[in-house]
Amino acid sequence: MKKIVVILAQPVEYNTSSMIRCRSIINELPSLGWEVTCFSPCPDKSNMYFDQNVIIEPQIHIERYGTCVQQGKPIAEGGNSVKKKIRRGLYYLFKKVDLFGSSIRYVKYRKHICRKISGQDYQIMLSFSHPLTSHVLAGYCKKRTGRLYYVQQWGDPLTEDMTDHTIVPKFIKRFIEGKLLKNADKICYVSPLTYERQKMLFQKVSHKMQFTPTPCEKDEYPLYSHEKLAIGYLGSYNLSARNIRPFYRAACRSKDFSFVIIGDSDVRLESTENVKVIQRLPQKELAEYMESLDILVCLMNSKGSQIPGKLYHYAGTNREILVLRDGECGEQIESFFKKYDRYTFVENDEEKIVEALENYALNGIPKRCCVEEFCAKNIAEKLIDGYESDKV
Repeated sequence: MKKIVVILAQPVEYNTSSMIRCRSIINELPSLGWEVTCFSPCPDKSNMYFDQNVIIEPQIHIERYGTCVQQGKPIAEGGNSVKKKIRRGLYYLFKKVDLFGSSIRYVKYRKHICRKISGQDYQIMLSFSHPLTSHVLAGYCKKRTGRLYYVQQWGDPLTEDMTDHTIVPKFIKRFIEGKLLKNADKICYVSPLTYERQKMLFQKVSHKMQFTPTPCEKDEYPLYSHEKLAIGYLGSYNLSARNIRPFYRAACRSKDFSFVIIGDSDVRLESTENVKVIQRLPQKELAEYMESLDILVCLMNSKGSQIPGKLYHYAGTNREILVLRDGECGEQIESFFKKYDRYTFVENDEEKIVEALENYALNGIPKRCCVEEFCAKNIAEKLIDGYESDKV
C-alpha cells in the first residue's frame, strides 16, 4: 500500500482559510490510492476557528501531538499591576520579532513526530502552511529520514508576506525561508504571481517550484427567485489586508439589492435597511447563507501577490462571483482568471461597484459552472505528481 504522511501545525478541525485548503487536498488522497496519516496538534475546542463538524474522510488516520491549551491568552492573569505591565511589554516585544505565531510551541514535538515517521514505510511527506511551523517540523523529519519524497505547499511566502508586521529585516526572513525551501523535493505555491516572484528570489531552488492552485469543492446550489438579488461578502476583512469600505458604501446606496457581510474585522460597519453586518459564524451557518445568495463577492488583497482563497473556492459553485480588483497586482490577477470566463471583475471603487450592480439589475446574472481545473482531486494529483520519476 502506498503511504503518505501529512504534517500540520494547526489542528485539522480549524476552519481557517489555510486549513480549508489543506483538508480539501488531504481528503482526496485516499481516492487516489494512498494510505494517509496526518499529524495534527490537539485542538483547543474554545478557539473561534474550531468546528467539530468538519468533514475528514474516515480512511485518514489522525495522529495527535501537543496538548489542548487555552489560546488567545498570552498574558497570564493575576499578579500585581507591575508584573502585568512587564508581561505585556515582553509579549509586545516578542510579537515584533515573531515570524511563526503561537504554533512555534509545536517545534518541541519534532523528535516525537520524527520517531513515529521513521517507524513506518511512508513514500511521500506533505507539509502545508500557514502556519510555517509545519515546514519546520517536516524539514527536521526530512533531514533525518532522507528516503521520503518531501512536498511543501505554501499559502503565503515568508519574505514577502503582506500580513507580516514584524520588525525582522528582510534578509533574515529570506535566510530562514531559504533554509525551509532547501529541505523540500517539490515546492508548490497557490498563486501564479507568487510562484514567479519566488523563482526570482530563490533561484537555487527554483527548479523545484511549481504553481498549484487552491482546491475547490463542487457545490451546485439551488437557484432561487428573490424579490431582490441577494449579494454577500463572507470572510475576514481586516483593513490591513482588504479595504471593504468602497463595497460597503456602494451596498448602502443600492437599495434594490439585499446584502450580507459576514466575518471578523478591525473595521466597524453598521447594519442598514438593506445591508446586514454579522460577525464570524460557524461553517454550517455560513454555508446556509452562501446557499441563499445569488452573487458571491470576493475582495482582493490591498497589496502583495497572494490571491484570496475565495477566488478558487467559489469557482466550484454555480454562483456568480463578483471580484473587487485591488492592489498593485490586481490587473495581473484579473488577467490570469479572465481566461476561465467564470468571474466578473470590477475596480474596488464605490462608483464602479454601483455601476456593476446596476448592470446586474439591467442584464441579469450570467450562468456559471464549476472550473474543473480547480477541483480538489485534480489539485491533489498535481501536488504529488512526479514522485515516481523524482523520488529519492
